[in-house]
This record gives sequence, C-alpha cells and structure tokens, in this order.
Amino acid sequence: MADMQHETTIAPPQPASPPPPAPPGWTGAAMAIHAVRRMPTPMIVSLQPAGHEPMLIDMRGYVFQWPTPLEQFPDDPATVAIGTRAIRDAEPAFAGDDFVDHPPAFAGASLEPVLWLIGTRAFGGARASWLRAGDRYRLYRWPDFGLLPMTQEQQRIVRASAAGFAVVEKIAQRARVEVEAAQRVINALSLMGLLRRHAAANAAPDAPPPPPVGSIPGR
Repeated sequence: MADMQHETTIAPPQPASPPPPAPPGWTGAAMAIHAVRRMPTPMIVSLQPAGHEPMLIDMRGYVFQWPTPLEQFPDDPATVAIGTRAIRDAEPAFAGDDFVDHPPAFAGASLEPVLWLIGTRAFGGARASWLRAGDRYRLYRWPDFGLLPMTQEQQRIVRASAAGFAVVEKIAQRARVEVEAAQRVINALSLMGLLRRHAAANAAPDAPPPPPVGSIPGR
C-alpha cells in the first residue's frame, strides 16, 4: 500500500496588537510620569508638546531641561509625544556621547514646577487615573509657593489639604472652591509625591496607568 503523504499547513504568526494610544495632551504625560516614578530603573522621560521642542525629565535627579520658558507652557496641547530611556550606571542624565570632552553647561532645573503645571492641566479636572474615589488625602510636605506658578485659590486648596485627612470634596469645602478646582490641585500634588493617602474601603482605580511607550529620538 502506497504511503500517503499529508501536508501540514502552518498559519503565519499574527502580528502583536499595538499598545493602546496614550490619552491626548498632558493626561498621557502625567500617566507616563507616574508610571516611570514607580519603576526601579532610573529613567529619562521626553515630552514634546505640539509646536515645541522636546522637554527632557530626569526622574533620578528630579530635574528637567527645556528650551521653552515655563511662562510659555501650553495649557492644552493637541498632542504630547512621549519617549523614555533608561539612565546607564553612573551616567550624567543629560550627557551626550561626548560628555567627557564637552560637559553640558546646564544640568537642569527643579522638576516641581513642571509636575505642578502638568498635574493641574491633565485629566480635564477629573480624578487622576491612579487615584481612587473616596480616598482621603493630606499634604505631608509643603511645596515652595515661590517656585510654583499658582493662584491664590490654588494656595488655599494646598493649605486646606494640610488641615487633616479628607476626601477631595471636603478639601474643596475647606478652601471654598469648586470640586474640580480642588481635584486639579490634588492631582498635581499627587504627581509631585507630596500627599499621604488613606485608602477608601473597596476602592479601585478607574484605570491603571499604562507603561510608557516609545523611545527618545536620537538615543
């Protein structure tokens, strides 16, 4: 009996699904920064709002570089391109390949004003994706009021958050402001790492922060 030949057809592998796009504007940037802060590896984050040069953020040294003055910080850019790269061991964060022969003249400025500006503009006044409904917050370290570009209303909210653990709605009542205004400040203070939190029972984040995607061009 003749041997019967069987052909096996192997289907080509399906391409991996691309990661979901980051939310537009400063919301995606805030989520990326929050995710990177929780990583054990020190990272450089690149943020490029539409119409501007890239901003480089050193999460290890808590400093940033950006050709654009913060007075020209865009409130609602259509897009913010996000990139990341790991900082090599003992590498000066903002060094180029010729760092030894040509050290940079500008090592970076304090990151807190940038985090404040991003945090108060991200999420459209809604709760940040890593915060949870019903949680109570309290300020544990005062920000530098002279360094941050904040209004008197925002200063009242910051002071109200230092009075004791409270939900955002209660903080808004203390400061005599709308809940949305208080939420923007709480988002920013959380992004800056200046809040202590008491978790609400059975609370869960609306959405976990996605890992940052992309890389810094030219790196």
